[in-house]
Amino acid sequence: VLLKLSGMCWFDAATHAMSACGTSGFSTKNASIAFFDNPTIELVLMGAMAISGVHFGILYATITGRRNNIFRSEVVRVYAGMMLIASLFIAASLYKEDIYPSFIESLRHASFQVVSLTSTSGFATADTNTWTPLAIILLTFCSIVCACAGSTSGGMKVDRLILAIKVIRNRIKIQQHPNAVISTKTDGMVQGDNVLSMVMTFIVAYLLLTLIGALIYAMFGCDLITSFSASIACISNVGPGFGEVGSLD
Repeated sequence: VLLKLSGMCWFDAATHAMSACGTSGFSTKNASIAFFDNPTIELVLMGAMAISGVHFGILYATITGRRNNIFRSEVVRVYAGMMLIASLFIAASLYKEDIYPSFIESLRHASFQVVSLTSTSGFATADTNTWTPLAIILLTFCSIVCACAGSTSGGMKVDRLILAIKVIRNRIKIQQHPNAVISTKTDGMVQGDNVLSMVMTFIVAYLLLTLIGALIYAMFGCDLITSFSASIACISNVGPGFGEVGSLD
C-alpha cells in the first residue's frame, strides 16, 4: 500500500514489497529501483529492507511488548549503527568527489545502497562502479557482514562479528591478566565456549570460501575487483558486486 501511494502501480508495489521483505532483491525493471527515480519509494523500501534484516523473533517480541525488543538489542544497535556510519561516510566521499551535486543527494543514494547490500536485498538506484574507493570498500564490508541472525538475509551476520570482536578483546585482556576470568556476553547472555568456537570456525570458513571463489573467478580471466566482489556477492547472497558484476550491469 505504501509503495502504491508512493507512485508504483499495484503489480510493481506487490512484487517489490515481497522482494524487499524477503530480502531477495528481484525487481520487475531491468534498471531496478533506479527506474522509478522516486525518493519516497526508496524510503519505503529502505524501511522494509532494514526491518527484514532483524531477527524475526526480536520483531515478534517488539510487537507483543516483550522486554527483549529491538530497542534493547545490542545486535540491532550495532546493525543500525553500522548502516548509519557507512551511509554517512560514503555520502561524504561522494559529495567531496562531486559525484552528486548535493550532500542530500549523495546521502540518498549512499543510504539506499548500504541498506540494500547489508540486508542482502540487492536493489540498486545507482551504478556503484563509478563511486569512490572508500565507498566501494565500505559497501564490500557491508556485503560481507550483512544483517542479523534469524532474518532472511545472508552473509556473516552482525551477531558473529560482535562475538568475534569480543573474543579478540577478551584474548588480549587474558594475555595481560592470565588469571582473570572473563566471560563473553551478547544482550546480557553469557556465550559458551562451544558457541564461540562455532562462530570463529564459521568466520574462517566463510573467508576461505570467499578466497577460493575469487581464485576460481580469476582463473577464468576476471579482474581482481570482479573476482572478489562476485565471490562475496555469491557467498553472502547479496546480488550485486563491483566490476563486471556491478549493481546496474
